[in-house]
Amino acid sequence: MSEDDDNRLIDAILASGVKIPPMPTVLLDVLALERDDDAGAREYAEVIGGDPAMAGAIFRVVGSPVMGLRAKVDSLEKAITLLGLRTTVAVVRSEGLRGALHDPALIQVMNTLWARMHAVADFVLATVRLVRLRGLREDLAYQAGIFHDCGLAVLCRRDPAYAQAFRDAAIWPDLAALDAAHQTNHAVVGLMVARNWQLPQEVADTIRQHHHGHPDQLPERVRALITLVQFACHLLAQRAGADDREWVTVWRPHAEALFKSTDHTLAEVEATLLQANALT
Repeated sequence: MSEDDDNRLIDAILASGVKIPPMPTVLLDVLALERDDDAGAREYAEVIGGDPAMAGAIFRVVGSPVMGLRAKVDSLEKAITLLGLRTTVAVVRSEGLRGALHDPALIQVMNTLWARMHAVADFVLATVRLVRLRGLREDLAYQAGIFHDCGLAVLCRRDPAYAQAFRDAAIWPDLAALDAAHQTNHAVVGLMVARNWQLPQEVADTIRQHHHGHPDQLPERVRALITLVQFACHLLAQRAGADDREWVTVWRPHAEALFKSTDHTLAEVEATLLQANALT
């Protein structure tokens, strides 16, 4: 699709009643810190510590099994230092959106969606740290993982029939079929979130194009980000015995090439991450 096609689809989606929630105050405060060159982990901890959900999200990411940290992290400032300021902002953005989309009637569905996006983001972050991809910022990779399917959450909140697919499915549903049945596109809704929540352009492009059928047509860094997201989705599919056709038919060769450039093989990275997750 062209940009004009996307804009027409966005207009149609907005006309259907889909609304993108505004950013919460604590996220705006953190983004203000991001513009302050003198702000460090202590200042970030002071702001984030006032929001238990966001502080908890920071500790959750640092303590994730795939991060492989042996020592317990006992302070928010230390957790932020270990994550890095940029990745901390990425975590705060994702938790802010989760809070903004909270709906008591959809707790089960939203928990399912966010558990998967957290798992994808954790695997993406662990992969980046393991293979040390040159020229690819860790925070961009994390945001690509945590936000790649954020449009699903918006659509579930808007349409109970759309949400039902995530309440009933034992495994992850066929998203292309789900979108077609409801005459929408979760990747375009995700792009709307990315624009409204001021996500970096490469992350917005990743969200929009993460089901692109011809990766060679994409810019190199966007293709790399999507490859990492698709690799994480592949790991989850392997673990759950779910459908993995998109990985096999489209993204696997790109992952092999990406990891080969870092002197790792796809099989080695996959085994390391699955083992680390299984042992903790």
